[in-house]
Amino acid sequence: MLKYLPHIRIPFKLFDDERIKRIPEEYRSSSLLILIALLKFVNSQNGQCYPRQATISSMVCLHRSTIYRCTELLQKVGILKTKRLKSTLLYTINSDYLVNKKYDVSSRHIPRLMMTDISRTTINLTNIDKLIKDVVNSGGDKDLIINKLSTFPRSTLIKAIQEKDNPYYSQLALNEQDRKGDGVLVDLPKGIELEKLRKKTNFAYQRAVYKNKRNNDRTTKTKNFLSELNKKK
Repeated sequence: MLKYLPHIRIPFKLFDDERIKRIPEEYRSSSLLILIALLKFVNSQNGQCYPRQATISSMVCLHRSTIYRCTELLQKVGILKTKRLKSTLLYTINSDYLVNKKYDVSSRHIPRLMMTDISRTTINLTNIDKLIKDVVNSGGDKDLIINKLSTFPRSTLIKAIQEKDNPYYSQLALNEQDRKGDGVLVDLPKGIELEKLRKKTNFAYQRAVYKNKRNNDRTTKTKNFLSELNKKK
């Protein structure tokens, strides 16, 4: 079965849109470029996406201050809305700019073979897709997605990366598991007190122990040297 290459769906009217024309000319082309970049990430059902500003900047080669200004102008003319999340912005694009509507094409004399019945098209969401969707819809951010995904079995995340199922978030979830030690619990040997164990593994405590030991070694060496010197006299 043939598949399309990854692409961005853009309505034709975007290039002759009255809202776009209301943006000052010096920012118009940049605003249009930023909107197209957002359409790459958008969920066509709810019009939402949440790419970081740095990601947009690397895509369109614009400074962050320009992106901030253009985003404000796009909001002002009613093309999108933004909501502050923990580490990024949630962008909601006006549904007029999303290619997700059905149109009556019966009068266009298009051969039946070339027409697709959209109502019969189903999108099979994976468990990772569903988790990301639930987090975004509830106002969560990237960190919350990674934290929740890190509770998935490691084999599931590795398989997701291999099958291109949200590989970016799956890899970050694996990294988070590694950072946490994969959640493995270790039984402490009998007789070891937890507070003493915490103290001995504390960096400041270890540094103080090393410093005291070094000073004691110096004092001992000095005493031994002086003792040997007195014996020679």
